[in-house]
Amino acid sequence: MGEVASYPSKGLKSWLMSLSRLHIAGLIGLTAFVLVACSTAAAPAESGDAPEDLAPEFEIELFSNVNHQAGESLKMSDLKGRPVVLNFWFPSCPPCVAEMPDLQKSFERHNGDVAFVGVQLIGLDTAADGQDFVDQLGVTYALGPDEGIIIRDYSVAGFPTTVFIDKDQRVVRKWTGILNEEKLEELIGDILN
Repeated sequence: MGEVASYPSKGLKSWLMSLSRLHIAGLIGLTAFVLVACSTAAAPAESGDAPEDLAPEFEIELFSNVNHQAGESLKMSDLKGRPVVLNFWFPSCPPCVAEMPDLQKSFERHNGDVAFVGVQLIGLDTAADGQDFVDQLGVTYALGPDEGIIIRDYSVAGFPTTVFIDKDQRVVRKWTGILNEEKLEELIGDILN
C-alpha cells in the first residue's frame, strides 16, 4: 500500500511566508523603479549637446485626438525641416503628468513651427491608459505608445525626458526631469535658432 505524502503544517506556513516575502520584495522593487524612473530631481540632467548627434529614426502609431486619427503613423523622417520636441512619458508618472499642460501650451504657441511628439512607455501603463490620459487632458499634439524601442534608441534613463531636435534632425539637448513653461520655451529657442 502506497503512502500519501503529507506536509507538516509548519512547512506549509513557512512556504507561504516565503511567498509573501517574495511578493513584498517584488512590490518594493517596482516602487523603487517608479521612484527612480519618475524622478523629480532638483537638478535635471542635460546631455546631447553635441550637434553632430543625429536623431534616431523611428515610427510610432499615434493615439487619436483632434489632430490625429487612431492608428495614424508618424516617422521622425516625416518631420525633417522642422524643429522637434520629443517627450518621453507615461501616465502614472506624476512629473510627466505635471508638465503635460505646459507642453500643450507650447505646442499651441508655436502653431506648427515646432513639431511636438509624445512617446508613452508601455509597461506600468497600457496603450489604453495612454489614450484615456490624452482624452482627459485634451492633448492635441502627436502622441503614441512605445514598448521600449524608441526609448532605448534615444537612451532615455528617467522620466520625463525631453529631447530637443533641430530642423536638420540633430539632437541639440536632452533634458531629464520636469520642465516648466519658462525652461521649455528657453530650450525651444535653442532649436529655433
